Amino acid sequence: MKRFVIKSLAIALVILAAFMQQVLAQDTLPQLLTHEAFIDIVRNHHPMARAAQLKGQEGEFLIQSAKGGFDPKLSGNMQQKYFDGTNYYSYIHGGLKIPTWFGVTLQAGYDANTGARLNPEAYTSDAGLWNAGISVQLGNGLLIDQRRADLRQAEIYANSTELEQKLMLNQLELDASMAYYDWFKAYNYYRVFETAVENASLRLDNIRQAALFGDKASIDTLKALIFLQERQLNLERTRLNLQNKQAQLEIFLWQDGSIPLELAAETIPPNYLDFTPSIPPILAPETIDTFAVQHPDYLISSNKLAISKIDYRMKREALKPSLELKYNALSSDKNNALFDDYSISNYAWGASISYPIFTRKERAAVQLTELKMEQQSAQLEFKNAELRYKIEQSFNTWASTLSQLDIYQQSVTNYSNLLQSEITLFEIGEGSLFLVNLRDQEYIDSQLKLIEIMVQNNLGEVWYDYSVVGN
Repeated sequence: MKRFVIKSLAIALVILAAFMQQVLAQDTLPQLLTHEAFIDIVRNHHPMARAAQLKGQEGEFLIQSAKGGFDPKLSGNMQQKYFDGTNYYSYIHGGLKIPTWFGVTLQAGYDANTGARLNPEAYTSDAGLWNAGISVQLGNGLLIDQRRADLRQAEIYANSTELEQKLMLNQLELDASMAYYDWFKAYNYYRVFETAVENASLRLDNIRQAALFGDKASIDTLKALIFLQERQLNLERTRLNLQNKQAQLEIFLWQDGSIPLELAAETIPPNYLDFTPSIPPILAPETIDTFAVQHPDYLISSNKLAISKIDYRMKREALKPSLELKYNALSSDKNNALFDDYSISNYAWGASISYPIFTRKERAAVQLTELKMEQQSAQLEFKNAELRYKIEQSFNTWASTLSQLDIYQQSVTNYSNLLQSEITLFEIGEGSLFLVNLRDQEYIDSQLKLIEIMVQNNLGEVWYDYSVVGN
């Protein structure tokens, strides 16, 4: 009994979820779903659109992390030793370092060192010793150091993440558009064959009626029946294809990025007879050049080269000797007057230098980076040529479909007139059912071809927009 109740509740929940999903779809989706409305839903509700938005935040955190290299840093330590009742030493140190963009580090500190066995050079008075000064890299690290390189590279990475976000959104919209126009094509194919079945059925009824009165041969009834059955088979094939394309379309239909939607039975795309052709703009050669160098793919490749150039500067810095100068002004606070006791004669300074004699590692690193930059430059040139080709190809395809549309629209009209003429001849006994069926098939084929060209025309615009990514 318990299992039965649990199963019943589970089934009820599944039915309720399906019902709520259908209600949400009906409330969210318009009855006539245009491409613009569909893409708007995808752009605002699809999970991948949400993921693309999160991608843009990566750059912000990369820059924040790199800026952390310039954060002031507090430090402190304390060491003491007591043995046999004697304070051997007591070291107390506190300090603050402030890195700057110019390669100069500001520093300040306080030392209080006492003890019976204290190293004499570390001795301070009981009041302690204050210091403040700078540290400067005059060789390796003067023009650029790791902190500055990290920040510059992070800024470039951040720009690349924004470009990747744009690419993700455009790829999503491209995939969604292709699914939409597959659905549009499948629906209008189905409507064409639905009309063809109605016409074939009406023709069969008319021929049967005429055969009863002896105006038509009985064999024409059989021929009309066979032709109707062929149309019915085609209708069932297009119905199955429409169901599959609808299921594919529903992959892109979501609400709030978490609730998948289903198309309601009454939700349909526009009829191809209401189709408005998409007209391409005027495209000049210099426009193609501009689009190519502004394309996110090109800019991402360009950013990779820019990052390598910063890395190259760092590698060349390593060929210089490391020379660091430090200077600290000293002052005691023994009379509770820190600045009153300051003297220009009280200071500590130091210098350090290091340099690899043969610099084989450093020179090899520079040469490897040069090779990498040459490869990236070549790839960038190829990327430019590739993008130019894609932009021009998509534009040519789009423009060609516009010309084809006018031709096929005239062809459909001509085939329709030819079919009506053949039907009239057949009805007055001067034609044959074979020619009627042939003209009907030609008329159907011309409609299907027109729908295909319409889809190519709209997808031509989508591909063109994708090729230039909204530029």
